[in-house]
Amino acid sequence: MPKIIGGSLEEHRERTREKIFAALAELLETQEFETITFSRIAAAAGVGRTAMYNHFPDRETLLIEYAIHETTDYITQLRAGVSDSATPREAVIAYVRTQLELTVSFHVPQAAGRAALTPDAAARMREHVVLIEEVLSTIVKAGIAEGDFSADLDVTGTVRIINGLLVGSSAKRYPREALERFVLQGLGATV
Repeated sequence: MPKIIGGSLEEHRERTREKIFAALAELLETQEFETITFSRIAAAAGVGRTAMYNHFPDRETLLIEYAIHETTDYITQLRAGVSDSATPREAVIAYVRTQLELTVSFHVPQAAGRAALTPDAAARMREHVVLIEEVLSTIVKAGIAEGDFSADLDVTGTVRIINGLLVGSSAKRYPREALERFVLQGLGATV
């Protein structure tokens, strides 16, 4: 019988999932998701292969659960980064800075993002992106309500464009102040 880690069955389950997610993250740094088997993840995590199936019925579920797991910390950091902002304008600047400072490249390595998923799984993966978009969407809506940003903005489209610009390593090539100014201008703020 496997040894229980932690003080309770629930703690054991959570620690095992953490080990699996850490192993998957490490493997994704050098390999495509399509090539990574449950056996390889289990070996890297130091858990039995059966444990993989006890936590995740299939590889798609594992990938989705991993993305959601990573998103939780990412959103916490985004919210903390903008929490001291007095105005929506300040919050947008803080949001840009926080996105650029985060070391996670949209919380899921690109090798995982390119995985071939069923339409249902792809829709579930999109849910974690929507959670991140909601942070900026809330700021933009407040800015429109306060008259800081253009009233005729397509909030959903604008938020996706801004996040597309900021997420990942490519945005770090540009001066932060230029990105802040560009985003504020895109929102219709006076710069």
